[in-house]
Amino acid sequence: MSDTPSLEADLRSLERFRDWLQSLVAAQQPLDEWAMSVEELRERWLPKLRERPATTSSRLYF
Repeated sequence: MSDTPSLEADLRSLERFRDWLQSLVAAQQPLDEWAMSVEELRERWLPKLRERPATTSSRLYF
């Protein structure tokens, strides 16, 4: 009995998951932000976060 078809299916499934995860990460954070320091990110995002209404029920997680 050969496990090759099962192994190949598992591998394709993992590759699809990896691709999906990469697209999710790319959609959440622009690529130029990956090279920014923590201070640069703070300067970029803190003013935007302060502009958000305080009454929103959603939370922002980092």
